[in-house]
Amino acid sequence: MLPGMQTRSSELLIKIHLIRYLIALVLVIAPLFRAGVTPFSALFLQLLAIGILTLAIWKPREIALSRFEIILLLALPATVLFYLIPLPVAWIDALPGRALYARVDIQLPLDLADTWQPLTINTNSTLGAGLTLLVPIAVYVGCRRLESVDLLWIAHLLLAVAAAEAVLGLIQFGMGKAGHMFLVVSGGHTNSAIGTYANRNHLAGLLYAVLPLCLALLFASLRREPSAIQRLDWYRRAEFLGSRHGSKAILYFGLSLLLLLGIVFTRSRMGIMLAIVGLVLTTLLMARKLGGRTAFGFSGTFIVLTLGLGIAIGMAPVLERFSLDVGADGRVPIFSATLKGIEQYLPLGTGPGTFTDAIRQFQPIEMGHKYINRAHNDYLEWTSDAGLIAPLLIALAFFLYLIQWRCIYGYGARSRYNFLRVGAGIGLLLVALHELVDYNLYIPANQVVFSLLAAFFFMPQSQVGYASTSRSPHHHRCTTELGTVTGSISEMPVDCPDQSENPFKDC
Repeated sequence: MLPGMQTRSSELLIKIHLIRYLIALVLVIAPLFRAGVTPFSALFLQLLAIGILTLAIWKPREIALSRFEIILLLALPATVLFYLIPLPVAWIDALPGRALYARVDIQLPLDLADTWQPLTINTNSTLGAGLTLLVPIAVYVGCRRLESVDLLWIAHLLLAVAAAEAVLGLIQFGMGKAGHMFLVVSGGHTNSAIGTYANRNHLAGLLYAVLPLCLALLFASLRREPSAIQRLDWYRRAEFLGSRHGSKAILYFGLSLLLLLGIVFTRSRMGIMLAIVGLVLTTLLMARKLGGRTAFGFSGTFIVLTLGLGIAIGMAPVLERFSLDVGADGRVPIFSATLKGIEQYLPLGTGPGTFTDAIRQFQPIEMGHKYINRAHNDYLEWTSDAGLIAPLLIALAFFLYLIQWRCIYGYGARSRYNFLRVGAGIGLLLVALHELVDYNLYIPANQVVFSLLAAFFFMPQSQVGYASTSRSPHHHRCTTELGTVTGSISEMPVDCPDQSENPFKDC
């Protein structure tokens, strides 16, 4: 190797290590201080994000991003900047829904009245919304500079963080039943598992998003057992459990069980339902790769153990939550008020981050003195803020998501990285469904988790390490192949497609 090439390789290796550890630091720090919503935590995360972005885009041509991904990633901050561009105040006042603000401007003295104004109704809120995008974008772009082994290392760290939150949540639930509080943040839900979050639904959002990832790695460990195992040979099965892959399978199984228990005792109704959906989807998708009896057998055992442990801990408070009126939490009138605001301010909305300012004139009287901070439906809130731009960006993201599923299932190889991508894709879907009734993606810690799942799911084929011989006859071109991919990403060994059956296949 030439000296210049060796120097370049060592510099690249140092850069990759720095990016990996900065992303790991973001992942660990994000949940600690009220899930990242405190000013100090937000500032620290944004500074780390600037460091990740600086290292990642130092040579932008080396980042493996498709054209569509680049468009989406640039469109997010560009939307914020669009609403901050000063325009003649007459143009702003002529927009739909701005009559109230125009009347206020008329009352101001001439020397205080602005002749130029941005589109947003609250400049500080829109600037704040733009800064919050730094962290998820930096994590996603930074992951594209890493190798597959680095991403697997980060996935394991993500499992560890989720497991720690689940353990803390179970301790909180147990002590709450005895009338004690344990590390519960101010204003947080009591008598529920909430971890370091203030809202049980957001802890549930972290746990159910990570659960399919953990299950996918569990199934990958089960599939990787080589050969010559006779049916119902319990000695060989015990031998497998004592092997390295068997030990990993036991660890992943225990972590999955812990995560599901944590979800149950958050007492989040939507969280529990989405965890069940995630379990079913993971089982169905993995059954194709493992053989149906293996996947369904382990899922059945998993559910029975969870129910048994749940009953032992005490399921009465959890079941009590399901007996409450679904509409009693005020979401229906909030949805109605948000729709009125969207209708009035179309087509441009009021500006990113301005929902709390815009909703006040539409707040239902029956809600009294209660303060509406979120629409509890991110799709409605984004549309309220950014008008028709929001549905377009959502549609583009959903299009990329569907194309990537086609890409994943267009390849015949079944490496653990492909299992990782399938689990991450299911986790993304669950978060997207939860956003219909909540706002997980406004919580910095869950933004980080979402961007990590997206990075795992959209791993390009060069990162996953597929050999050309592993392509199926029905191979489809991936969106990630449209971008420029560097040769610096190491090729991972591909699991042999004709591996023998798992010793647990006939259980």
